[in-house]
Amino acid sequence: MNIWRILDIDPTEDISTIKKAYAKMLKLHHPEDDPEGYQQLREAYDLAIKMAKKRQRKPKAEVTSIADAEPPVQPEEDTPILTVQRRLSFQHIDAAPDRNDPVEQIDSFMEQVKALYDDFPSRINPENWTKLLRSDLVWNIHLRRIVSDRLFHFLHEHHHLPKSVWLILEDGFQWRELIQEPFYMDKHSKNFCQYYLKQLDEPGLRFDTLLAAPHLDRDLFLSYRDAAYQALKENQLEQASNSLNAAIALFADDPELLRLQGEYCQRISDTDGALDAYSRIISIQPDDIDSYLARAYIWYHKQHVTEAQKECEYILSQLPTHPEALSLLGKCQLKLGNEAQAKVTFEQLLAASPHDYEALILLTQIRGNMLKQVKKLPAKERKHVLQQLTSELGERKDLNKQIRPAIHFQVAIATVTLALIMLFQSLLYNAYVDHTKSTPISNVELHQNGLVKLSSPEDLKQIGPNQFVQAKLTNLRFLKIYQYTKTDKDGNSYTAYENYLTLNETGDIGKITPSGYVKIGYLGDTPILVIMKHSTNEIEKTGILEFEMGQVMDIPPKVLTDTKKMLQDLELTSLFDFNKLNQNQMIEVKYLTIPSPSPPLELYFYGLILLVLCRFFFGSLYNLYIITRVY
Repeated sequence: MNIWRILDIDPTEDISTIKKAYAKMLKLHHPEDDPEGYQQLREAYDLAIKMAKKRQRKPKAEVTSIADAEPPVQPEEDTPILTVQRRLSFQHIDAAPDRNDPVEQIDSFMEQVKALYDDFPSRINPENWTKLLRSDLVWNIHLRRIVSDRLFHFLHEHHHLPKSVWLILEDGFQWRELIQEPFYMDKHSKNFCQYYLKQLDEPGLRFDTLLAAPHLDRDLFLSYRDAAYQALKENQLEQASNSLNAAIALFADDPELLRLQGEYCQRISDTDGALDAYSRIISIQPDDIDSYLARAYIWYHKQHVTEAQKECEYILSQLPTHPEALSLLGKCQLKLGNEAQAKVTFEQLLAASPHDYEALILLTQIRGNMLKQVKKLPAKERKHVLQQLTSELGERKDLNKQIRPAIHFQVAIATVTLALIMLFQSLLYNAYVDHTKSTPISNVELHQNGLVKLSSPEDLKQIGPNQFVQAKLTNLRFLKIYQYTKTDKDGNSYTAYENYLTLNETGDIGKITPSGYVKIGYLGDTPILVIMKHSTNEIEKTGILEFEMGQVMDIPPKVLTDTKKMLQDLELTSLFDFNKLNQNQMIEVKYLTIPSPSPPLELYFYGLILLVLCRFFFGSLYNLYIITRVY
């Protein structure tokens, strides 16, 4: 790439001359009209400025003729030194540059961007970015797109920003919409464009926790932490482990990193490691409620119900209406046998979250159990206690109002689940038929009636319709009689048969999709008809058909008539005597070879989904029973 030819100037180390040439050529290669030309111009300008600055820093004796200098194909980048600088002042951002040169203005703006990014405390403050984007340069209609492109390019390598800052930048430049344009994705890294969209759409991690580590290489740490976060999202546990270990080696007291470590430990069933991670967060941030809740769930699933209850009680001492803590506390109380306390807890939860149907179901179950226990008391004591309990339970008048929507919800869940059961049952049925070449009912009949091996024509005469057989035929020939599905005037489908000559005369030869082909062959010394779904080159070449399972069926009259006609048309009467043909029965070949003993994975998958759905369906029915049992 000849940078001087692109800039349309002679080689020079005068920076002002380079900038003037760039501004002049910028009018010819505006990024909106000529993105490729602008990209090439920008690269030439950056390289020319860099070469000029490098030569100005060298002693005169070391400077060779700039006209003879060839720029490298891939210029080396200066390695940034990650240091924590003093907090910056941005009072000068609104001030216009001293010169009216647009190149000077844009370069000055990018220097401000770099200074802001390099100072970490200032970088993570959204107000500083808001103030930066108030610059008149950003709103200059002629330069805005160039500024946008320069800034987006800068963020390729400087992208460790809080979500709040990404949202401010998106509000200022609408990059999400630009990314959809093909030229933008071609000009910028596709990976970075996808990364940018994730920063807008995902919750994001905190950055202010790193202010406590002034000597930390924060950008390196953030790159490891971000890699661990993305690996966990994609469940790439080995990558997550490597990134977590690298980040912990740099700074082990970041609560966000510890939260990721806790999640990783839970994924690999290391509950002790997860407890250590969440406990460490609490020691750093004693008011982190999410960590207390995470520990409570771990204790609960480890059957340490008392510890889980204590965690929930602490959370509720800080946030009395925390729904998850109330729900888990009620379950802990139930496991510990404290139904009366659980009843009060679930009532508090329903008061705060009226649509918590799980709490409603458990509360209804508790109240039903209480009534059931009272009915076991002696008659004299039972009446008084039952009246007292009924009066107490009746005080929850609002519960009756909540039951109706809960019933509707459970009915809706059961209906949707039943529909999914029917869908997956159909998929499982089709997969079974594809694998076995027969329906489940046919296979039941097969096991009941057995599989008969035909060794002579006399054996076939002793067999009734729908019997399953296996045999070997010779001299197999195609009769050009097709089996296909046809629809009558009422829309009902039925199986039809037609020969090639008739289809050719009616013009329907190209309109049908055959589901089977009628062929004729010899079983011993007797011709018989078979229907095959498909054939193989070996069968066509040798004329020998050996099938492992076929089903005997009556010959349709149309097939018998067409057989006589096609034997004459195909000049096969000398090979097959129609009068010797078995004219009562034919065989529908199910499959030629025994299927693989291991069923396909889709059968296991559909079966597993069906089991889960059935369990969910009957669970919904049980919940309906619990809800309606007392009321």
